[in-house]
Amino acid sequence: MRYWLFALVLAIAVTGCGTGPEPETDRREIADFLESYLPVLAEAYATGNLEPLRQFVAEKEIARVEKRVHDLAVEGRVFKPTFRSLTIEDVQRWNYANAFVTTHEVWDVRSVVAGTDTVLAEVLEQPNRVKYQLKLDGGRWRVLFRTIQE
Repeated sequence: MRYWLFALVLAIAVTGCGTGPEPETDRREIADFLESYLPVLAEAYATGNLEPLRQFVAEKEIARVEKRVHDLAVEGRVFKPTFRSLTIEDVQRWNYANAFVTTHEVWDVRSVVAGTDTVLAEVLEQPNRVKYQLKLDGGRWRVLFRTIQE
């Protein structure tokens, strides 16, 4: 009987069962993180203040948002997005600290003339499928890359 128990414990250890977060735990944790991050991203686009993003994203992602805000300003426009909802579609986690995440997000997006409230374009309840690359950094998730797929 002891050998059977030893073999079971060894099999569990080798396969890693029970050693990592459960998929539903991952989804909840990542959804909570993204639901905190996305309103801050919206505010960064609306105001051009990228400092609050630093707690959520890697420097490379800050640079990407900064370039987009700059390009819009050159065109005389400002995006004023409003985050509405998020659904996690898929989480692929590897090496404990990395994840690819696919979401379905709903946004209200307004483009206004810079320095005014004059609306150039408005799309309410715009659905987006978004892909993220995330990394655990000091026990917190951080966005390494975000891209809208459709």
